[in-house]
Parts: sequence; C-alpha cells; structure tokens
Amino acid sequence: MKNETTNEMEPIDVREIEVRGLIGSRLDLTWRNNLLALDWENDFLAPFREKKGNGGEYVGLGKTVDGLVRFAAHTSEPKLLELRKQVLVALIGAQETDGYLGAYQVEQRITKLWDVHEQSHLLFALVSDWQYFHDKQSLNAAQKLGNHLVAVLSAMPLAAIGNEVCLELATLGLDRALLALYRVTKNSRYLDFCLNVLKLVEWNLPIVEGRHGKIEGHAYVYFTKCLAQLDLYELTGDPRLMAQTHGALEYLRRKGGLVITGSCGQTECWHSDQNGTGDLGETCATAYLIRLLHRLMQLEGKSVYGDWMERTIYNALFAAQSPDGRRLRYYAPFEGKRVYWNKDTYCCPGNFRRIMSELPEMIFYKQAGGLVVNLYTACTLKTEIATDLRLEVCQDTDYPNSGKVRVRINPSKAARFPVRLRIPSWCRTRRVKVNDRSVSAPFRNGFVTLVRQWKTGDTIALEMDMPWRFIRGFGKQQGRAAVMRGPILFCLNPGRNQALAGHDLKAITLDPATLQPPAADHALRPNGQVCRLKAFIQPSTFSDVVLTEFPDPGGEATYFQVSNPAAAVEDGLLDDRLINV
Repeated sequence: MKNETTNEMEPIDVREIEVRGLIGSRLDLTWRNNLLALDWENDFLAPFREKKGNGGEYVGLGKTVDGLVRFAAHTSEPKLLELRKQVLVALIGAQETDGYLGAYQVEQRITKLWDVHEQSHLLFALVSDWQYFHDKQSLNAAQKLGNHLVAVLSAMPLAAIGNEVCLELATLGLDRALLALYRVTKNSRYLDFCLNVLKLVEWNLPIVEGRHGKIEGHAYVYFTKCLAQLDLYELTGDPRLMAQTHGALEYLRRKGGLVITGSCGQTECWHSDQNGTGDLGETCATAYLIRLLHRLMQLEGKSVYGDWMERTIYNALFAAQSPDGRRLRYYAPFEGKRVYWNKDTYCCPGNFRRIMSELPEMIFYKQAGGLVVNLYTACTLKTEIATDLRLEVCQDTDYPNSGKVRVRINPSKAARFPVRLRIPSWCRTRRVKVNDRSVSAPFRNGFVTLVRQWKTGDTIALEMDMPWRFIRGFGKQQGRAAVMRGPILFCLNPGRNQALAGHDLKAITLDPATLQPPAADHALRPNGQVCRLKAFIQPSTFSDVVLTEFPDPGGEATYFQVSNPAAAVEDGLLDDRLINV
C-alpha cells in the first residue's frame, strides 16, 4: 500500500463555526423543525428494538442519526444534545451480542435488501459520534458492528447479498463506514476487507443511462462508490481510485448529465436529455454530489468545485425542503409540480438531514498555513491554523442577495499567512479592499489570494458583480433559457402570476430588455428576492411576470423562450472557457 496523500485543503470542524445568513437559516430549520419534530421512538427506533423485518423495509435510521450527531456537535443546543444521548442509548441497547444492529428477523438478515445498507450507515453514525463526542460506548458498538459485518460477509459469496438489486446498492455505504472505522482504530482488518473482499480499487462501472438490469445506472450509488474510492485514495495515493470520479463529472459536464439546478438523475438513474419533469434530481443524488465536490475540493483545490457546490446547495438542495423546514422531497424537478415525500423515514429524508449537517464544513478550508473562503454566508469561525496561532474570522454578507462580503480577520497575534477568496465563474468584475484601501491581489485558478501580516481588526471587503444571466438550454430545453443571478436560479410560480392563468407556461416569451433590479420579497424566506420583467404570453399580449427563487414550492417552470436569443449565454459550469482562471 502506498503512503497517504496530502490534501490540497482541509475542512473546518463543524464545532468551530457559527453559521448565519441564508445557509444558517436553513440549518436552523432543519434541526428545529425537522430533527426535533420526528417521532424517533415509533418511526425510527422501534423497528430496531423489535427486529421483525422480513426484507425490503428501510428506515434510514443511520443517516438521520449521523445528521443528529453532527448538528448536536455544531450547535451545542441542549435539546439536540439530550436527544442525541437518548437516541444513542436506545440504539446501542438494541445491538445484539454478536454485534448485529439491524431491524430484521434472524432468517432474513444480511442477504435481504437494505439490511447491510442500513447497518453500514449506523456504523458510520457511531464512528461520527466517537469523533465528535468521544463516547467510548459508541466506539465499542461501532467495532462490534464492524467486526460482525466483516466476519459474516467474509464467509459468504457477496453475490448472495445483491441478488435482488445490484451489489453496490445492497452494500451501499459499507466501504466508507469501514474506512472511517479504520481511520479511528487503525485496525487493518477493516481496510483489508475493503481491498480484498469488496475490491474497492477494482470497482469500475460505466455510466449507464436509465433503468438497466439491476439498476447499475443508479446515480446515488455511483457517487457513493466514488466517494469510497476517494476515501481510499487519501489512504493509499493509488491514482486508479480517481478515475471513476473524474469520469462521472465528465459525463455530467460534457454529456448532458447535469441539469440547471446543479443536480442530476431521472427516477434515481443517469439521464442526459435535459427532461426537467417528474422524478428529477433525487435528493440522495444531490446530497452525495455535494459531498463528492467537497471531497474533490480538499483533494484538488479547484474553484469550479466550489462554484458547483453553491449552485447545487442553493437550488437543488434547498428546494428539497419546505419553507418551514418540516417537509422534505424525494425529487425536485425544474418543470411541473413538485411533491413532498409522505413520511419522515427512507433514504432521501435521512440523506437531506445528513448533508445539511455537513454544510458548516464547506464554508472555509485551511490551506498552506492560511484560510480559504469557499462559501459566502454570514458566520463566525474560531479555529487554529498553526500550532501557536488561533484565528477568529467573521464573515458579514447578505449573499446571495448581493456579491458584497466583508471578512474580519482576528489572529491571536500578528502573523503572515494567506487568505484566499473563491471568485465564482459567473463573476467577471470584482473589487477587493483591505482596511478600506483598494488592493491589486493575485488572481489565479478562480481565487484571489491575499498574503500579508494580519493583525486583529483587519478587514477584507470583496464586491463581486452579480448580473442577471439567461442560461442557454440544450437537449429538450434547446431554444429556451433559464434565468439566474449569482448562484440563484429563478422559476415561475403560477400562483404568483395571476395574469398567466390558463396559459401554457412553455409558450411564454421573456423579454430580457425589461429586466428590473432584484426586488425584496419575504414570501419564501426572510430577505428573499424576486425577478421582475415582462413577457409575451400571447403574440399581442405583454404582461408583467414575477420569477421567484427556485426553492419556491409552487415553482413549475424554469426554462422559457426569450425575445432576444442572443441575450442567452452558456452555462459557466459546463464550459471551461467560462471558468475563472
């Protein structure tokens, strides 16, 4: 085995940052109105106590517990801390003496669909709890579960597990969970199992569109395996482990797999025709794509990953959550009506809670003894960037309403280090000041870099232009355009446009020349914004139109005809010529 790799960037611990702004408000909605509102006993814990499952039942307890643990660590909220304790006591109490921690009857265990999948995420959650709270009971339970899974699966043909679906789906998350357990225990049996039994290095599936056989084209599963390979790459440095990830991103960016919301997938599977209706953008795929980009940002440090992350977070991810935070979606299409999932359990709700709890890690990264600002939102960070250097950073901004950001730097002592600011690909003009004086900072590969002797009270002011953009569609959206400003995609809610009642939304023609400055609107979120312009709803009828931010639950249309097709531009995420360098 080769040596561990050195990451280009290191993430921030969720315990080190307080998040406000739009991202912070979404985080609060998730834990206050969703996690704390769940029926943990009946919906989540009872199946694991009773163990009556016959096969096919899936709860998603592990994913939701993992989100709970991280939210409790991030917020230190007493109610979350108490809930975490209660849930972990009940969960560990349901573990059998041989280490089994599932919800199935004895004769249905392991080989039946979802059992290994569910236990894998419970294992991951227990490791997370050890990492954040150092609870030895969690670590002991994780080791018992890991040992049980390794022993049972090593003694049987893996094909027996995936006989109902593909093996990758049946064992989804097992490799990542065992690698996480290896990291905290250094017990080589977990790593050896991933190498020699799961053969993670050799995993090499092509991108297959649509339902194919036993769903080998499943986007969420594919991303999960890619992440496992990246985890192993970090341990081994084997370049083969990067190939599948780069191939998946190539498919998304070059072959039509990525949709305007930043997500992908139709009916959970790969698709590239740009159909925006129905079961589009599975929340699991959205969550894992964000997580994959986060890992690539650490490994490679490319700004395009940050551009993509913010697009997906502000649109596809936030659209999966109701404005009050209580309800969640399985899919978030950009055309047609959207529906909420009808229960709190299953994979997408759990994956939503889990990825939301990870967002605080993605705002800043540490790099080369300094700091990288990746996502813009009001927040306060307190971290250590060197052995004897503590750093407090306060970010003040109304982003994504505007591109104005102020970053206050408060080191524990005067010190020289770099601060890098990601400049999104949609921004073509930027202004940077330090302590209210304009500076000419080096700009390379999508980052402005400021290196100086920093002292307490130093302030960086960044102002990024944020023009309206009409993004040219392709595939089934050929000849149409979507409206964006900064990272935000706008959509049409018929309920906000009474003049359009009875009209075909696909026949509307927007007039780019009539675009007004963004207007304040509080219907969807505090301090939200809308887009106002005029449109032809019939050849002779010109009407005012209001477009709302994409997470609007009533949004039904995103691509439109435009009166001046030349006003449309290429999507900056899909064209390397438009990426900031």
